[in-house]
Amino acid sequence: MKHIFLLLLFCSFTTKNSLTEKYYVTFVKGSVIVSKTKLPVKIGDVLTEEDKLIFKDLSSKVSCIHPTKGRYDITPIKAKSSGDNELVAILKSNLTHSAVNYSLSTRSIGFDGNDPLLYFKALETQGRILFIENEPFLVKATYKMDDKNFFFIQFEDNGTTVAHKIKQNNFQLFFSKENFLTSSGIPVETASICYQSYVNGHSNSTVIADFKPIIATKEEISNEINLIEKIVVSKDKKKVKSEIVNHLFENYGKIDAEGLKIFTYFKN
Repeated sequence: MKHIFLLLLFCSFTTKNSLTEKYYVTFVKGSVIVSKTKLPVKIGDVLTEEDKLIFKDLSSKVSCIHPTKGRYDITPIKAKSSGDNELVAILKSNLTHSAVNYSLSTRSIGFDGNDPLLYFKALETQGRILFIENEPFLVKATYKMDDKNFFFIQFEDNGTTVAHKIKQNNFQLFFSKENFLTSSGIPVETASICYQSYVNGHSNSTVIADFKPIIATKEEISNEINLIEKIVVSKDKKKVKSEIVNHLFENYGKIDAEGLKIFTYFKN
């Protein structure tokens, strides 16, 4: 009888654990700690509905993905303040399904570059634009580019207007984190992309658009793409690509189809 009881107890335990929903972390903003381990949440971690997270502040966020249910966000908006003034959230009460779908702009066979005047508006991401650091961003050949005709970044730093010329080559722009740092080394939240033209012996600078720059390395984004590819249970590559694009647009910013082609999963 004792053996039967133990067997039933074991079966109950294994069944409960096999049914535990798992959520894989794909993005972390700010400082978030797992209460039971006291360790920071990091990309690739596996969370369950019973896990309790501690957020440093209201700007912190965790994004995760379920193999079949899709993307979820965990934010401290619904979290309760503990006695230590910590923002504590239990997954099962704070999971918010991310149902927003973004689409990459389609490219014709004769694609000859982006028009900055249109591209940098980025209305779909509230002005956030993702650049892969030091990877080419193709610009239309209608913009002359040489030593006297070029694009530059402009922003305000403690009341001073700062301008940084963007590295360029053959109608390609190469953005780096240094383009968007203040004198204190802090990344700016908003910047302007500008164009200087040289006509009839005179230089003229024009502000094209204001935007919110997001710079990430190829390695960072590649790791997240590989993670999502492995987790999403689907033989439909189009669906998997959609999950990846939605993840990038929502947690980083707008990126174009050409920009994604540097990643193996988007080459075909």
